[in-house]
Amino acid sequence: MIVSQNSKDVIKIFQNIKDIPISTNSDDGKLNIFMCPINARNFDYNQISLVLVDSVIDYALSKKNIAKYQNKPGRLSQIARRKFKEYLKNTGELGELLLYCFLEGHLNAPKILTKMEMKTSNSLYVNGSDGVHLLNNGDGTYKLIFGESKLYKNISNALNEAFKSINSFINEVNSSGENKSGINYEKDLISSNIENCELSDEDKDILELIIYPTKNEKNLRIDDAFSIFIGYEIDISEETEKCTSNNFFEEVRKKILLDLDKYENKIYEKIKDNNLLGHTFFVYIIPFTDIDNTRNKILEDILT
Repeated sequence: MIVSQNSKDVIKIFQNIKDIPISTNSDDGKLNIFMCPINARNFDYNQISLVLVDSVIDYALSKKNIAKYQNKPGRLSQIARRKFKEYLKNTGELGELLLYCFLEGHLNAPKILTKMEMKTSNSLYVNGSDGVHLLNNGDGTYKLIFGESKLYKNISNALNEAFKSINSFINEVNSSGENKSGINYEKDLISSNIENCELSDEDKDILELIIYPTKNEKNLRIDDAFSIFIGYEIDISEETEKCTSNNFFEEVRKKILLDLDKYENKIYEKIKDNNLLGHTFFVYIIPFTDIDNTRNKILEDILT
C-alpha cells in the first residue's frame, strides 16, 4: 500500500510547532501540534481548501475506482465530491478528512478503510472509528490505527468526547451499556475491502493476519493503535490587530502553546482512565478561528 501524494501536499501547508511525548514510554505515542497557514495576519483557510480538494478523491474512493477513472479527472472529481457530499449529510465532517491526510501525509500510514466504506446492509454508516490505517514501523512490527476526530469550540470537550468514543469502540458498547459495532466488526470489514487496495505480498500477509490470526506463520506482530484529530477554537483577533507581519506567527505560536500547556499530561491521564494503556496514540491538534463557520466554509469550498 502507498500513501497519496495529495495527503503529503496537504501537510506541507501546516506548520508543525511542537511534538510532545505522551509519557516517558515512547510506545504510548505522541501529541503533535500544528498551526494553520497564514496570510495577512490571519489563518488562510482558502489555502487549506485548495489542497484538500484533491484529497477528497483519495479519501472518498478506493484505489480501484480511482484507477478506473484515471484518464477522466473531471469525472473522477465529480464522483468523489458527490459521494463525500452525500456522506456529510449523514455523519461526516471536516475532521475526518483532515485526520486521513495527517495519518497518510505526516505519519506515512496508508488507509485501509474510511467510514464512507463502512456501511451496514441497510446503508447506514457504522458508528465506529473514522477510518483504519496501517503503519509499518520499519522493524518488522505494525500498527493498525483506528481514527477518531472531533472539532469543538472547547478543547476539553473535544478530548473528552474523543476518548469516550474510543472507550465504547474498543469495548463494543454504547454509553448506555448496550452492544454496538466496534473494533472487531471493523476488522472483519477489512476482508471485504482487500480487493480495493494496492497490495504487495507483505501487505497481504499483514492484512491476512488481521483477518485470520491463526495463519501467523511468519510471527509478524501487529498491534491495535489509535489516532485522534482535535480541532478547537482560538481567538487571535488581538494578535491580528497588534502584531506586524514579521512577529504575528511567533506570537500566535506562543498563544497556542500556552493554551495547550495544561493539556500535555491530560492525554496520558485519559488513556489510563479509559483503561487504554498498551495502545499507541497518535494525536494531532490544530486550532481554528470561528470553528463552526470555518468548518462549513472549507467544506463548501471543496464541494462546489
